[in-house]
Amino acid sequence: MRRRALGLTIAAGVAVFLVVLALYLPAAWVSGALPPDVRCRELGGSVWRGECLGLRYGDNALGDATWNFAAGSALTGRLVGDVDVRGSALNVRADVDSSFRGTGELRNVRGNLTLDPAQLGQLPQDKRGTLTMNLGRLAVTDGAPSAIEGTLELRDFRQTGARPLELGSYQVTFDGVASPDAAANAPMIGKLRDLGGPFAVEGTITLAPPRNYIVQGLITGRTAEAERLVREITLGATPDASGRSAFSFEGSY
Repeated sequence: MRRRALGLTIAAGVAVFLVVLALYLPAAWVSGALPPDVRCRELGGSVWRGECLGLRYGDNALGDATWNFAAGSALTGRLVGDVDVRGSALNVRADVDSSFRGTGELRNVRGNLTLDPAQLGQLPQDKRGTLTMNLGRLAVTDGAPSAIEGTLELRDFRQTGARPLELGSYQVTFDGVASPDAAANAPMIGKLRDLGGPFAVEGTITLAPPRNYIVQGLITGRTAEAERLVREITLGATPDASGRSAFSFEGSY
């Protein structure tokens, strides 16, 4: 009986130790599990509530990240909590409810990204501006967007270099609903409009799996110089009766 009692005591002690370890597992202990392109100068706190100081993605310095996840949610195979990234180019906060495979939702996504190639090398060298995010919901499937609800705004977009040019400000609004065919990989369509500047724009942005986009609509120049550029963009196509010209371009992200 004494041996049995001793065995139960040891087993209970080990169980408590494992639970405490799981709840307070230092983030630094799992640094090797980060994706190859993600690095932290310093990891602090625990896996569930911690911080990454000096966050880098490839050659890009993003700032400092903090997170706060419910440890109990991991028992159901999910990450539930919030993430916050603060840096000179990127500032964003979001509530997270996702599986470990990267399928789930980001909610209340608020933040801004400064378009500056000196801080984010993948950006065009001659473009500047600020991208503002205000999304109520961003559904993600296997790491790629599958539904978006909210707005994205590109403010003070401009071209620098030998031919500086003000390009205006724009807004895209997504309603969170995929296209009417309701297919599993249906495209997401956002309404595009200008918020002022040299070009009057009205159209759509379509995000199609796996990572393709199509921007199309109608454009008019508000100044003589802007209208001349419209003629270049549309290859001299004849405007409609209201003076608007159709445009379309596509790519991948």
